[in-house]
Amino acid sequence: MQAELALRDRDRNATPTPGRSAREAREKRLAWALLLPSVLIPALLMLTFLFGIAMTFTQWRLTTGFTRFSGLDNYVDILTRRDFWHAFMMTLKFTAIDVPVELALGLGLALLLNEKLKGLRFWRTLLILPLMTPPVVGSLLWKVIMRPTGGGILNHMLISMGLPMQGFLGDPNQAIISLVVIDVWLYTPFVATILLAGLQSLPREPYEAALVDGANAWQAFRHITLPLLVPYFIVVGFFRAIDSLNVFDTIYGTTSGGPGDASRVLNMMALEEGFNWYNLSTGITVTVFLWAVCMAVGYILFRHVQRERQGGAA
Repeated sequence: MQAELALRDRDRNATPTPGRSAREAREKRLAWALLLPSVLIPALLMLTFLFGIAMTFTQWRLTTGFTRFSGLDNYVDILTRRDFWHAFMMTLKFTAIDVPVELALGLGLALLLNEKLKGLRFWRTLLILPLMTPPVVGSLLWKVIMRPTGGGILNHMLISMGLPMQGFLGDPNQAIISLVVIDVWLYTPFVATILLAGLQSLPREPYEAALVDGANAWQAFRHITLPLLVPYFIVVGFFRAIDSLNVFDTIYGTTSGGPGDASRVLNMMALEEGFNWYNLSTGITVTVFLWAVCMAVGYILFRHVQRERQGGAA
């Protein structure tokens, strides 16, 4: 008798009621609706990317649209232009100066903030303030500070100290360095934050052993801290190298590639080709070339990480 009652209860629970079926159907529809953006957005981005690559094999103007297929003509065109190679060298120059300076300053700030300082929370909060500033806003702020006249804050300070005024963003010889200063101010806190997290995660045992062996602070830093921070340097260096190669907003908000072409990087060239001269296919070809450079840099760093892991495992 008990077995029969248990069998009936099981059958009754297994048989869905109309209300339960409708609720489950609504939950399934809701689940698919919530999942849709995570599928649709990457798909649209991929379609946009593929469409952009396809445009590089065409002649496509902003005013007339598609005109004809041109094969590799756009790539041959940019690779034989002096202004393209100038923009490419300016991009590399900016990155080659910007990234090492940020890594060095970020490491110094991370080491300082890892110590027991008075008002440590205040200094850590102050550190991230530039990260909360939109790059265009920060660029416009520094444009006022570096104004190449007596009305600029830096030049006003130089005049008050009896020193000559500087051109900064308005001087072709100083434009790239001035842009690096702005970018360093904006993104060094990001580097310092990552490296600070790395410092706080390092094991204490190697330092205790080094102390017993009589190592001083410099020896411990050189032979323990730096090697253990290499993975963090690679990660943050990767992000900053890619961002520096893709620099746009800092330059657009200050010099717009000038004076002349002194700060005309690849992204500025792509903007000018696509929207000033209406050559969309040429502008996109420049960005695809830049994408290939970023992929190459990422691959090199990835291979370096793999070698580090294999060396550590051995």
